[in-house]
Amino acid sequence: MPKKFRTGDQTLVRELNRAILLNLLRVHSPQSRADLAAATGLNKTTVSSLVAELLTTGLAREIGQANSAGGRPAVLLELNPEAGCVIGAELGVGYLKIILADFRAAILWRQEIALVSGEGPETALARLIDLVREVALIAEQAGRRISGLGLGVPGLLDVPSGILLFGQNLGWRDVPIRSRLAEAFPFPIFVDNDAKASAIGEHYFGVAQHVDNFVYVTANIGLGVGIWLDGQVYRGATGFAGEVGHTTFMPDGPLCSCGNRGCWETFASQRALIERLRAAVAAGRTTALPASNSVLGDVTMPMIVEAARAGDALVLETLEEVGGYLGLVIANLINTFNPNMVVFGGALSLADEYLLPPIRRVVEERAIRWAREATPIVVAAHRFDSCVIGGVALVLHDMLSHPGLDMPVGRRSFDRDFSRKVVMPVTDPTPEMLTSRRNT
Repeated sequence: MPKKFRTGDQTLVRELNRAILLNLLRVHSPQSRADLAAATGLNKTTVSSLVAELLTTGLAREIGQANSAGGRPAVLLELNPEAGCVIGAELGVGYLKIILADFRAAILWRQEIALVSGEGPETALARLIDLVREVALIAEQAGRRISGLGLGVPGLLDVPSGILLFGQNLGWRDVPIRSRLAEAFPFPIFVDNDAKASAIGEHYFGVAQHVDNFVYVTANIGLGVGIWLDGQVYRGATGFAGEVGHTTFMPDGPLCSCGNRGCWETFASQRALIERLRAAVAAGRTTALPASNSVLGDVTMPMIVEAARAGDALVLETLEEVGGYLGLVIANLINTFNPNMVVFGGALSLADEYLLPPIRRVVEERAIRWAREATPIVVAAHRFDSCVIGGVALVLHDMLSHPGLDMPVGRRSFDRDFSRKVVMPVTDPTPEMLTSRRNT
């Protein structure tokens, strides 16, 4: 059956224009009604009418008057960060992380809990639901309306259905994550791959806010990449683009969680770093890291960073090795995508002072000069929190892109960027405009 499109009636035109104004206020605040009219080409009457609707819904607010050299001073407007709140969450390997944030991604409440190794999806999702109920109660007690929940998970996720098809490092298959959450909560639910969510978070609220082409490298237990091309997330034909951690580096290399051998993440990830340290300790090397019956089984990234700062020779050597492998990954990404920026995040970014020098050295040696010179490598603004911030961005993108008067409750996937590229508004729609699909 052919896909149905919504035709461009007056309601849609007004919704689009309202979205444009709201996103202008999000990206560039404060602004007056006259500023908005000048930026969009809409007439002042239309702008005033749309602003009145945004003020009524609480999505925008007046914050005072502009300085004036004469005449009546203009009233300034901004996106109202207190219009509601958003839940951002990450279901990682061995942990659950959740935040409550306002519309500027300022964190109002946060919690992280450990998951038992090998914990199944039903138990983990039940614990996630308990956390969401806890934060929902906190929001209710504060008089804040929840606009939605955005969740990032590692693995191959079918975004339209919210089903985790294969979580390599979780050991999960065919888990209907979104439907499970939707059964428990009335607000919109968005689920995305953790690397893609992290890229979205850094574009909306981090170091890549004004960058049209970048790659986000997330190095946790696994290794993933969120690809942002021409102002939107690149998903590929079936939605699984960015599984760089499971491309082959060494055909006869270590066994990977995906079942293959020699994948990149067996050399360049948090797990790879810890496994190298374990092997060295088992071979007789000494380290200041606390040992356990499983040989460094309880070691964490903060412990590793602390040991490096104390001058632990084994830790420094191992960070140098893993940084070199990450440099090869990033050099290949630069040669493949020619991005404006590479953003480095995830747990390993906590050790950026030790990893970035070898990363940059290898990129200098391996990446094509003309692409390399145009591509800074920067640490994610939100580091290990980029995924939960991305969850917030998933919700806000949907809400700000479709700011209906009833506050939207759709479950759309994040596939187009309204955060910086403002489409031209429609002022006086022609009959042709009203019967065509608007490409935004």
